[in-house]
Amino acid sequence: MSNAMPVWDLRLSSAPEVLCMGRAVTERSSDQYAVHGYSVHFYKSEATLVLGDTELEVTPGSVCLVPPDVAHEYRHRGRVEHLFAHFALRGEAGEPMPIAAVQDLASDFTGLCERFEHAVHVHASRPAQAEARLWDVLWELSERTTRKEQRQSRRHVALDRACRVIQARLSDPLSLSDLATPAGVSPAHLTRLFRAELGLTATDYLRRCRLERALHLLTRSEVPIKEVACEVGIPDLHAFNKAIRRGYGVSPRELRARGSAPIPLNLRTEPPPAAPVHQGVVTSQTA
Repeated sequence: MSNAMPVWDLRLSSAPEVLCMGRAVTERSSDQYAVHGYSVHFYKSEATLVLGDTELEVTPGSVCLVPPDVAHEYRHRGRVEHLFAHFALRGEAGEPMPIAAVQDLASDFTGLCERFEHAVHVHASRPAQAEARLWDVLWELSERTTRKEQRQSRRHVALDRACRVIQARLSDPLSLSDLATPAGVSPAHLTRLFRAELGLTATDYLRRCRLERALHLLTRSEVPIKEVACEVGIPDLHAFNKAIRRGYGVSPRELRARGSAPIPLNLRTEPPPAAPVHQGVVTSQTA
């Protein structure tokens, strides 16, 4: 199986034609499709998207796009609720715009999902408005894909390999040698690449990936905190609680209760300033 990310080219000079859109709930372990139009899905839970011999991990806060008549399968982990739309493009005018098959929107997911959900709500009564909303969402997804491709095209190939290892093995204990060996460079050279191109040490980048992933799982899913800790490579609950407090200023339970990070991610060694207390949230809880 491959995990290379497919990127589709869409011509977005005109608003798309919405064939159908709505909210779907399933408790099946998998769903198989071959839709005549494009399909876009907003996921708040984990899944695996299978496209031929390619398996793509869908994290909470991701958007998936599949072109027409491409057989694909979503493999679920428990009950899944997601928003979707099937649509067709109008005409062949305009420059092809790239959109990746799966995009983890991170902190931008909530805003884009709300715009998409509004399109779902108004589709029956105001279809033109729904199509305009979807058009806007597709442009945003294309712009995000373009920015990512531009960053990766400028990134040193060894650094890109090391970053892919981190994403693929986030739950594993990783040393600098574990990253440098598949990247084909020495640990010292990889350290220089991380500092020069990302402004971070390899350790800080790994910590950032783990904490951002933990944030998604804590605020966008119901995965138990202990399982979240294991999935992001910090299986010791005490260490996980300390890492979340150092990164976001609150405990994992508080982070889940809030539904979002109260402060930007802190990667410094000293604890961040205390997060403001929201009414109804007990700040003394720990994981």
